[in-house]
Formats: sequence, C-alpha cells, structure tokens
Amino acid sequence: MSASDITEFEPYTYYAVTAQDNNPDCVNYINGPDGKVWEVPEFYSNAGTNCSVTCGRCGQRMEILTAVRLDPQPDPA
Repeated sequence: MSASDITEFEPYTYYAVTAQDNNPDCVNYINGPDGKVWEVPEFYSNAGTNCSVTCGRCGQRMEILTAVRLDPQPDPA
C-alpha cells in the first residue's frame, strides 16, 4: 500500500509503517545527509484519524509511504 492508497486507518489497530521526512531544512530530509526511509514497526492508529509520524528533529509530520496491518495484533499489556 503506498501513501496515495492510504485513505484511512482502522481504529485501535497496529500497523508497520514506513515514512520519510520531506522538510528540506531538516537533517532527516529524505535527500539530506541523514535522510532515509524510517521504519515504525508498531504504529498505533488510535481512533483511526489524524494518524501521523513526527520527525524527532524538526517536529514536522513525515510522509507515510506504506502501512501494513499487523497480524496478529500485539497484545497491549
């Protein structure tokens, strides 16, 4: 599933996602010195709306490239 295919996430569900930073002023910028595609192995969708990955350096939202629903779902102990 590519970013253009992600229209909504299921509520209260874990996904494995990849994301990239598109902020050219950030060191994590995809074309910058530390730029790469970031993996988030357990991304939680909360209510299924406003789902995002935030860059730890610049604080801006990153573009979610892929999202795969985890099966089985992790046990939130």
